[in-house]
Formats: sequence, structure tokens, C-alpha cells
Amino acid sequence: MPYVEHGSIRLFYTSHGALPDAPCIVLLHGWACDAHDWSHQITLLTGLGFRVVALDLRGHGRSSAPASISDYSMKAFAEDVFVLLHNLQIGPAIIMAHSMSTIIASILAVEHQDIVEALILVHPIYCGTPPTLATMSERMCREPDFEPYLVAEFFERHMYTAQTPGWLKTWHTRRILGTDGVALAGCGQAIVDLFESVVGQTDTAKAFMRKRAAPRFVITTNTLPAAAAWEAELGLEGLDECHTMNEGTFSHFVDSERFNDMLKAWLVRGRFTADRRANGDRAF
Repeated sequence: MPYVEHGSIRLFYTSHGALPDAPCIVLLHGWACDAHDWSHQITLLTGLGFRVVALDLRGHGRSSAPASISDYSMKAFAEDVFVLLHNLQIGPAIIMAHSMSTIIASILAVEHQDIVEALILVHPIYCGTPPTLATMSERMCREPDFEPYLVAEFFERHMYTAQTPGWLKTWHTRRILGTDGVALAGCGQAIVDLFESVVGQTDTAKAFMRKRAAPRFVITTNTLPAAAAWEAELGLEGLDECHTMNEGTFSHFVDSERFNDMLKAWLVRGRFTADRRANGDRAF
């Protein structure tokens, strides 16, 4: 079965595509989501010769959900990914992360630089989150059973645009309401706990993010307008690219064709794909 054990946590993942020794991309989904959110990208990536590993984070999807809010720190998530890569004997790998997982991927890139080849960051939220998250997180921790309803409301207010199809909102709502309330509360609190040190536009957060040595491909969205300027402030060099999409937090899903075209171009430019690795030196 496609599970890996990390202490008492059972992590569900799927592996797609090429042979085990092919270049690897690990997919990390966002808060209250699961790896299905990458369905539009998996076929593209396997077609480019990548081995693709799609993980359900602890407390999400088919992975187990610890019973304590304190079990959902961003560092704990990062260590789950590290354990997954170690158990599958993968690395270095490209980490492709969405929303909350852009924090997880960044922590992994700082604390385990040797296993992160590159970062693909979709709707990065480490520049700052809506102020309501802190207030909502406090309530979530007091009333975790009510948490899924608060998160569903948060999605409706902050993550969608006029381009977001109704069926996607319905899918998200049903998935959120089926997600463990403690897991949702723990994730919200974990993000709040990193305010000013990793999350936000402080000198401390800037210094932390600048420790990421891996090249990065960033897609910001119009639901968090400050993100693009923050990426520029952090510095874009060499292979680094930053683009903006206007279809909301889930732009990679709503306009998957455009997203995939940009992603493919960057992977080819960086010679990350299997065929280009075989035919020449890397671009960095």
C-alpha cells in the first residue's frame, strides 16, 4: 500500500510515471485540501519524464490525523516530507507546493537544502495572510468541531474570484466539511505561530526566506496581491521566475492550461527534465 510511517503518523502518497531513478517532483497541497488538487499537472509532469510523488499531508486526505493541535506545526509537516523522501530513497527532488505548503516547502529548503533541487511555489502565502486568520484561529482552537464551517466560509471570502467555477467551490466545501477539525485548527494556529519569523514582511522573515538556495518558480495570484512584490523584494536571480495569475488561489486548477504552459517552459529552460539532463549540463 502507498503509505509511509512517521512515528504514529501514517502518510498516504501516490507515485506516478517514470522509473524510480528518474528526476522527481514531490507535490504538496494546501490547507484543507489533498493531492487531488494536482490532477491537472500530474499527466504533464509524467509526460516530461518525471517521477511524480503526490502526498496527502497529515490530517488531510487519506493520511492519518493526530489528535492534538500541537501536532500540526509547519516544521512537523516539513519533517513528514523529509521522511517520505528518505523512505522512498528520493533526492534531491523538486518540491511543488500550493498555498500553506509554500511555507512547508520553504522550511524544507532551508533546513534540508541537500534534498531540495528546486522550488515551485503556487500562491505563496508567506508574505502575509488575511488578518482574519489570527482571530479565526483562536476560535478554531476553542471549537474544533465547528472549525470546518469556519474554513469553508474563509475559502468563500478569500480564495475565490468571479472566474472560480461553482462546481469547484462545491467540491471544496464538501472536502473541507469532511476534514478533521483539529487538523484544520492546528494548521491555522501553526501559520499564526510563524507570524513575523517566517510569515510576513519583516526583516526576520526576509532573512529566513533568503536562506533558500534552490532556484524557484513562483506563481502569485490576485487573491494575495502583495505576494508578487514580496518575491521581488526577496530577490529573483538566475533561474528564478515570478508570474501572476488572476483566477484566484486555485489558478493552477481553474486555468490549468496556461499554468502548465508556463511550468513546462521553466522546467525545460532549467534543464530539469530527464531528456535535457541526459544531453547537457544544468542551467545553474
